[in-house]
Amino acid sequence: MKKRMFMALAVALTGVSMVVAAGNGELKIQNETSVQKVHAAEIHQIGVEPIPATGQITIEDLLAVQGGETEDPRALEGVSDPEDVPVDEASVEDTTADEYASLAIANVTNYVNVRTEPNTDSAVVGKIYDGAVAQILDVAGEDQDWFRIISGNVEGYIKAEFFIYGDAAAEVVDNYVTRYAVVIADRLNVRQDPATDAKRIGYIDNGEKVKILENDGDWLKVQYTDSKEGYVSAEYVTISEEFIYAKTIEEEQAEIAAQKALQAREQTAEQDAPEVITSITLPATTYTSNAELRQGIIEYAMQYLGNRYVHGGSSLSGGTDCSGFTCFIYAEFGYSISRTPGGQYSGAGRSISSEELQPGDIVCYSSNGGKSCTHVGLYIGDGQIIHSANSRKGVIISAVDYSPIIGMRNVID
Repeated sequence: MKKRMFMALAVALTGVSMVVAAGNGELKIQNETSVQKVHAAEIHQIGVEPIPATGQITIEDLLAVQGGETEDPRALEGVSDPEDVPVDEASVEDTTADEYASLAIANVTNYVNVRTEPNTDSAVVGKIYDGAVAQILDVAGEDQDWFRIISGNVEGYIKAEFFIYGDAAAEVVDNYVTRYAVVIADRLNVRQDPATDAKRIGYIDNGEKVKILENDGDWLKVQYTDSKEGYVSAEYVTISEEFIYAKTIEEEQAEIAAQKALQAREQTAEQDAPEVITSITLPATTYTSNAELRQGIIEYAMQYLGNRYVHGGSSLSGGTDCSGFTCFIYAEFGYSISRTPGGQYSGAGRSISSEELQPGDIVCYSSNGGKSCTHVGLYIGDGQIIHSANSRKGVIISAVDYSPIIGMRNVID
């Protein structure tokens, strides 16, 4: 299998530029006597360290990932029976390799602007912070040194030098997952130390989340505000794993307002805003048996058949990747599992054999000879899985053995 090598490129800040070779659309690294300057406003004096120039990217390969035929989701409306849907006999190269070809991770000290056009004079539509995940949609710019990306609700242009992408990004993506404590009580105190009699520094309401710094079992150390850390009881939260994304100007303003609201709570006396932990949010639907629950999971997953694939996507309806698909499906039924293929392979439920495989179980695949888990899908029975395959195919049904299987996980029982 031909392996696409999409390595990080250093451009303006190192005196190295990318040029398009005539007639073949291939980016090459070459030194120039005159260093292309990065607009000062673009890096906001944040001291961005350039990514080492370690390889080259073929534009035709990258664009090919975005091209090809994609099933029209509208043609799949109303489909409820897996037998009514043609099985996609995808090859390993067609699915798993393509899945990561357009993955990009921001590699900056703070943030860079996302712009409406591939130049530093165009309007700013958002900001992408260090470690944020994006999907490369296109390559642009006079020297083909800009990426058109989508990350969260932001779509626009950023210089390629600010990303780790392709194979290099796939190798480190597990390091960029952030874990959050999501409150399931009506209100939960944040304390200075891991004890119920410790000083309270604030509180979190139902549905709000805070970043987890340490997991001590009964207590979680969290980042309460930008400047203050604290502890919450693990009994009254669920743990979610998420990627971070670029932010629109409006989203950033809302986040600043939310931080100010948390800081204001530090001034509220405990008796004025007592902790309430009696009301726990449970799944809306109850099931009389595990078999009924498994069927409910499959029926729910099938609603998203035909939806688009989005690297690091944060919702089933808006689009997500393979592990996001299984993670978010399970979350709807009250289960918290890892956000990455590797995390699900190593820690989602328990390992099972092929003889034990049931609808609703997670099937784990590898495209690198079993060195790591690179893809996951949800078994739906009859030798088939539903999965978010890649950016060309979206959510499809495939034969369970379309690719080398390295493990199977039972999350339910």
